[in-house]
Amino acid sequence: MKRKFFNIQFAAIVNAYTIAQKLSGEAQDVYWEMLKDIPEDKFAVGVRDCLAACKFFPTIAELGEASLPSVTDYRAPLPPIDRERPRINWQEQIRRQKQKQMQIDERSQRRIGPNEWD
Repeated sequence: MKRKFFNIQFAAIVNAYTIAQKLSGEAQDVYWEMLKDIPEDKFAVGVRDCLAACKFFPTIAELGEASLPSVTDYRAPLPPIDRERPRINWQEQIRRQKQKQMQIDERSQRRIGPNEWD
């Protein structure tokens, strides 16, 4: 997501909670660093959900989970019949998406020879 979009969404959260008026600029930077890889549309939904459900200023984890709720991990080995499949949280979803994008980038670079960049 873009920093400007994040700032607008974060301002909405700050204005909704009186305790947040005491947050430092560094706190906003920490939230940005941890949440910047969440897609804008998902983050907007997460902010809206936190504003509706959180009694206190949402943590990074609460915003991340609201934006990218845990999903079933279909990559994991099939568990015993009496257990559910494992789930992956928002951070693992982002890590896997980055990994997938890196693989796509590597494949596209292999298709273009080194002399073709000039």
